[in-house]
Amino acid sequence: MNLIKTFHKWLSLLVGLQLLIWLGTGLYFNLMDHDKASGNQHRQRVESPAVDLHLLMEPKTVLREYDNTVSMSLITILSHPYYLLAHEKGLYRHFKSRYSMVNAVTGKPFSITKTIATAIALESYKGAATVASAVELTGPSDDFPKEQNSLWQVNIDDDLNTSVYVDAGSGRLIGHSNDDKRFVDFIFMLHFMDYAGEGSFNNVQVIVFAIFTLFFSLTGLIWMVELGFNGQYKPALLFGRNMAKTRKVKIFDKHSKSLGPLAMSAHENLLDSLLNHDIALPSTCGGGGTCGRCKIKVDLNIKMTSADKSQLTEQELQAGYRLACQHNSDELEQLTLVDVTEAETHELELISSEFISPYIKQLRFKAVSGETLEFRAGAFMRIFIPAAKGSSIPAYLPVELLHHWQDVIHMEYEHLACSRNYSLANGDGQSDELVFTVKIQTSPNERVKPGIGSSYICNLAPGETIEAVGPFEEFYALPSSSKPMVLIGAGSGMAPLKALIEEQLIKNSSSRELYFYFGARRQIDLIYSEHFQQLSDQYPNFHYLPVLSRPEQDWCGATGYVQDKLALNLQQLLLDKQLKDCDQVKLASNQQDVEIKSHRQIETVEFYLCGPAPMMESTIELLESHSVADSVIAFDKFE
Repeated sequence: MNLIKTFHKWLSLLVGLQLLIWLGTGLYFNLMDHDKASGNQHRQRVESPAVDLHLLMEPKTVLREYDNTVSMSLITILSHPYYLLAHEKGLYRHFKSRYSMVNAVTGKPFSITKTIATAIALESYKGAATVASAVELTGPSDDFPKEQNSLWQVNIDDDLNTSVYVDAGSGRLIGHSNDDKRFVDFIFMLHFMDYAGEGSFNNVQVIVFAIFTLFFSLTGLIWMVELGFNGQYKPALLFGRNMAKTRKVKIFDKHSKSLGPLAMSAHENLLDSLLNHDIALPSTCGGGGTCGRCKIKVDLNIKMTSADKSQLTEQELQAGYRLACQHNSDELEQLTLVDVTEAETHELELISSEFISPYIKQLRFKAVSGETLEFRAGAFMRIFIPAAKGSSIPAYLPVELLHHWQDVIHMEYEHLACSRNYSLANGDGQSDELVFTVKIQTSPNERVKPGIGSSYICNLAPGETIEAVGPFEEFYALPSSSKPMVLIGAGSGMAPLKALIEEQLIKNSSSRELYFYFGARRQIDLIYSEHFQQLSDQYPNFHYLPVLSRPEQDWCGATGYVQDKLALNLQQLLLDKQLKDCDQVKLASNQQDVEIKSHRQIETVEFYLCGPAPMMESTIELLESHSVADSVIAFDKFE
């Protein structure tokens, strides 16, 4: 199915582009000046003089000199009579033909030379003209692509770059062409897809396009049927949000105890609808259907979406499990909650908003109620994004950052209400503020909207408010542990790791060793760098290890990818901590060899990861290759 969707999307680009070309060229044909389009602005009619037939040779006499003559006709060229003998004659005048010409008075052979062709051209030209050049063409010309016979092209030096074409075999005036006609011919070429210059609508490009359009329709039909079977068509999507109704859904807890019927809107997914009733299901992707955590149990007749099939096992699907973010209230009468997280909804007021890198902002909020929200470091909150108009460029962009945004696509758009998860960046317990570090997700192209959530909250002005639910504590340091902590992050994955570090050093005054590996592209992207340098100077057990993948020349630190830097140090780090538990240690004269006979997994160091998916996947593979136990690997996956 993914192949069909990909094929359909690429075909939509091809078909849509040609439809736009048809629309534009068709509009031009309706508006253009048809007199100019003919190319005959400087053409005049040439009158043939009367011919005294008594002066002409007998046609029979001429025919005896030329074999294989198909037809014979009397023509006038430059006021002189000639016999035109056709030895091979095409069905149409532009088809391949072969002629001989004879002076009708003297009987001498005659041919169209450069001088004769030029004279014929000037005779048909209205007004004074200067000949720029005259060339013989043995094949089709750009101006008359259907012509299959040799032509004389006589170029006139005028304001329209007029060219006059004369048949080299018969002396027939083919026609005039100029810049106006050439532009119209170009539009015709686009309209009829005559990209090979055949001068015909019946070309291979049109045939291929028709086949592509057929496949585009078929793949679209298959996709539509698949969406229908997966229950993706909702009244709100078909007729607008105002048509969506509120209905009662019976809710049961995991012990099958009834929680009563709850009113839910059909235009919201169940994940958000339950949140409106202070029922928070676990979710780290904010409703994108990629984390697979917001499980509910429903009747088996509820159709499965592609996200359900991707995130749930076959046994779970057959047992009636579905993802709440992928279904709406109009699909079911009741549901059973599988895992519920206790959380409250809060109204938050923005206190300050500042850029800490070209694309990352630090946002500070306080609860409007004045209460202090308690949470463990690493927690996140689910923020409600209302339906609104958005902009891809921040409203309050500092002058010094303008050059970083000059190539970003500027886009004004509208979006529906949704929710997004953002990790808290403070964990020292010394403030009643809620601090977030949010990366503004830019648009890769004009067809894709930028990050709706990040653009909205990063465009808020101090004093404005939003609603959020939480905090949710799913990523946190193991309690009562003294094991060394290795934290690996990049980009906006900084937030929960910063909170964990501050919690250990400032709030808990922990003496455990902390190693913080953080990756960025350039030095300007190393957010909170000075803060961590100060912590490193103040706390000897904290080690700050920044890594740049695209460093400037004056950078003296580590370079490359952060997971590669970790790989260089990981073996020694694990070795140092395992020496105490080794079964045997063999000392050599010049080196120390360590032989570990215990085959149990390594559990002497804790690892905490947060950042882009490729970085985390690569790091987890690295840890697994060193036999690090899953129980000491924690990661905060954001989408």
